Amino acid sequence: MAVVDVNIVLTDGIPVAVIKLKERMEILSSAVMNHGSVVSDTIMIMEVSKRYDSKDPLGDIDKVRKDLGLPEDTVGFMTAAEIEYVTSLKGTEFEGMHSYAVVTAGLGNRVIAGDVIYDMEERLDRSAEKEKVIRAGKKLGKIGTINIIGISPAPLTEAAKVNAFIVMTEAKTAALNSLGHEETGTTSDAIAIVSPTEGKREVYCGTGTSLGISLARSVKEAVRDSLIKRTDLPEVGTFLDQLEKMGITEERMWDAAMKIYYPNPDWDTAELKEMFHSLLTIYSKDINASSLVQGAIELERLGNKDMICAMPRGMFATDPIHLIADEILGMQLSQYIAGTRGVFEFHRFDRHKPGIIGELGPFMDDIICGLVGGIMSSIYTRLFDGEI
Repeated sequence: MAVVDVNIVLTDGIPVAVIKLKERMEILSSAVMNHGSVVSDTIMIMEVSKRYDSKDPLGDIDKVRKDLGLPEDTVGFMTAAEIEYVTSLKGTEFEGMHSYAVVTAGLGNRVIAGDVIYDMEERLDRSAEKEKVIRAGKKLGKIGTINIIGISPAPLTEAAKVNAFIVMTEAKTAALNSLGHEETGTTSDAIAIVSPTEGKREVYCGTGTSLGISLARSVKEAVRDSLIKRTDLPEVGTFLDQLEKMGITEERMWDAAMKIYYPNPDWDTAELKEMFHSLLTIYSKDINASSLVQGAIELERLGNKDMICAMPRGMFATDPIHLIADEILGMQLSQYIAGTRGVFEFHRFDRHKPGIIGELGPFMDDIICGLVGGIMSSIYTRLFDGEI
């Protein structure tokens, strides 16, 4: 059974996680220092600044290694996550296989594999502000890397080591998904598989093997633990934030409302717009309105993947006439906001589908009809009541 000790040390104010193995072991990794295949009993993870951009990362980490008196064959990782807070060691046993995982995790540069991050500067700025309070034990920063070090109790063939990388990577993504993240990792993730040098080698380490299951569970638990320690959880925001990501902005919803508005000379359009903004903000903080809008967003997502139960593949794109759940959601939202008058206004918007509403899919067009129609009906009611 592999045994590992993890200690957090400081050198010149730099936090470093030092991982000592019980014996010299085979390490295959994508680490900064001594990457590839090596035999060692020491691994280190060095913390760097949020805006670290050195031309000589190997030189930087090797200097810290020397300062700590660690052996030359030390395998070295880097992270911008806060080492003393987020380092996690977890062990899992399954059918006689007892594996371990050491993880440091931060998600400021999280991404879905294949996508490009366009707001990195904004993320760095937010992280810099949050780091001002981190050392006081308040809120943690948000830039980092997911470093995963898996430790197998059994020697592995080269093929099994590569297999282990697949298992650990899938486990990492499963951990992210379990916390609500849609991303698959970060832009700078690194990984290592550690295994004994002597004994009968395991040929397979897939997700159907005892070793693979044990390793996956250790990694998933360690990644989750590290991210929870770091409060690195999805920022849900309001349904307005989610709509904006879909291109449905407040301005475009207001524009849709104005396309079927019959002007009243006694009403000031600027005042109407301010009332629209105010009510939209209020309902974006209402859990019931939010649930209806988020329900429509999720159903639209499932529909676009042909994953709505009882609906044949390809049918969602045709917006079938017998699909009425979308209208029910929209009507319920308009009624919740403005009662029977809101439902009347929903039908008026649904009939004309002004502006952006005409560009949306089955669930989104009706929920926006309900949202905008309900709010506009509420505004009209308030103004009419004021005239009585």
